[in-house]
Amino acid sequence: MNFNGEGVSLRATILRKRCGAMKRAQGRTGAAACLILAALLSVTAAGCAGRARVYRDVMESRREAYEQWLVQREAADAAQVRIEGKLSLQDALKLSVANNKTLQAALEERGVARGRVVEAMGEALPTAEVRAGYTRLDKVSGFNVGGQGVSLGDPDNYSVDLTVTQPLYRGGAISSAIRAARVYAVFTDEQVRGVTQQMFFDVAMAYYEVLLAQQLVEVAKDSVEASRHSLKLVESRKALGTATKLDVLRTQVELSNFQAVEIQQRNLVNRGKTTLLKLMGVSQDSNIELSGKLTYSEINPVYEDTVKTAFENRPDIFTAELQVRMQREAFNVAFSRYFPSLDAFYTQTWAKPDPHTNVVDWGDAWKAGVTLDWTLFDLRREGKLMQEASLLRRDRIELIDAEERALREIRAAILSINDAREFVDSQRLNQKRAEEGLRLAMVGQEQGINTEVEVYDARAALTLAKANYYQAIYDHTVARLILQRAMGILGPHAGASVMPKDVKTPKPAYIKPFMKEKDGAPSTKTKETTPAQPPETHN
Repeated sequence: MNFNGEGVSLRATILRKRCGAMKRAQGRTGAAACLILAALLSVTAAGCAGRARVYRDVMESRREAYEQWLVQREAADAAQVRIEGKLSLQDALKLSVANNKTLQAALEERGVARGRVVEAMGEALPTAEVRAGYTRLDKVSGFNVGGQGVSLGDPDNYSVDLTVTQPLYRGGAISSAIRAARVYAVFTDEQVRGVTQQMFFDVAMAYYEVLLAQQLVEVAKDSVEASRHSLKLVESRKALGTATKLDVLRTQVELSNFQAVEIQQRNLVNRGKTTLLKLMGVSQDSNIELSGKLTYSEINPVYEDTVKTAFENRPDIFTAELQVRMQREAFNVAFSRYFPSLDAFYTQTWAKPDPHTNVVDWGDAWKAGVTLDWTLFDLRREGKLMQEASLLRRDRIELIDAEERALREIRAAILSINDAREFVDSQRLNQKRAEEGLRLAMVGQEQGINTEVEVYDARAALTLAKANYYQAIYDHTVARLILQRAMGILGPHAGASVMPKDVKTPKPAYIKPFMKEKDGAPSTKTKETTPAQPPETHN
């Protein structure tokens, strides 16, 4: 019984201990859960606070950027050129030459070309090098003479060497490098010509687009004024009982439509001027009025003559040709590594101790000679030659492609000129018919034969005919400009001694010398069918 009692008591004690342990474990678990929850809450709060702080920092940075932009804009506006008054196309071209950033960057390449020429010349000229040194010896060698030690030299050793090296032979690499550098100088000039021609083209296109929009504004204004006059007549007739309210409404709609067209064209004028000012590199606050006019000058370019001019003037053909020449020299430089290199040298040395006697004093010595280096096998040389040969073949293909591109562009431009000529002729006749139609409609209206609808249709037809006529003149002008670019005559000619940076009055060449009459005889005559001379792009 005692044993069993002790066993029961022991089990009870174990159970109490287990229950206490479980309670303590539950307490620790609850505390841990509380700690984890608190940590999660603090992390969440920190995350929210972190996001808010990031947004505050970014917003502050954006405000500072805006303030900096205001300051920079004021400085840029103060530095920009402001122009006012009448602006000819020649003035627009001159301003673009002075302020266009793309052209200014291209002109810097000429400095790079000059540097490459100097570098290539340096390969053929002697080089001089100076080398100075100091050496401290821990122990000076020597010997004993009659029990007395004699030192050879000095712990402190100084030396100064002057070496002059003259290349004598590099397997043709030196002459090839000089030729390549000179070709590169011409290559950069042609790149500048290409940038200039594209810039002239863009400026002229923007100028002509504004001229077209201005002309269409005038057409719309004439229609608006005519519609207002018709509205007054219809209102007067309605007061007399000879016109209906429907007639008045139709005339009012007609007036509103023409006013909408006028507003649209004015918007195109403003947008075109914005583009033109940007291309010229002047302030958008400039107040300009274009002095040029859209004119039509009949031309008859001959395909063979234009191709000849393009082959002799197009910058992209010249750059492709020059690229082939430069790559040919690069191939020669790579091939020169198969030959030995021969150099002559002379070295003058000043040293302490004396280089001849080892006396602890300054002395001098010299030496001269010739060195020959010849690489018998180098796989890298083989790989380099393969690369240069492939690049040369690629450049020759690109030259052919440039010539074919010129042919395509010239043919397309000539076709566009011919189509535009027919378009101008047809719309000129159509405009006369529309004018006569409107006149007859208005006479019929006065006599009570024609209705307001018929007058409206006749006026709308005249407006469309005028717009088409000026659009045809614009298309012909643009086609002529595209042909000039295709021929490579928008700007300085090939081989010009001055670049746009030095040109006081850049004048794109005109196409007159490349026109012929129908019988094939050369001619420089043009046929004007609208007032004033062609815009000042032409000589």
